[in-house]
Amino acid sequence: MSNESKHNWLTANQAGKVLGVSGRTVIRMMEDGDLPGYKIGSVWKFKQEDVDTYIESRRFQGTKADTKSDKSVA
Repeated sequence: MSNESKHNWLTANQAGKVLGVSGRTVIRMMEDGDLPGYKIGSVWKFKQEDVDTYIESRRFQGTKADTKSDKSVA
């Protein structure tokens, strides 16, 4: 079994469902260099682990100051 076959591959539409965006937006993210993509034949594919890494890289952990300002805005 090759290394490539161990990956869980997603289409742009499938990756979009995970990310909450359209398949076209996933392609745009790939073109902008935000998400790695692989052209297999005529279809773009995305590794599940790359999508997960992208999500984790967008994680925001607020500070106490952020939390206080959010409460005072309401």
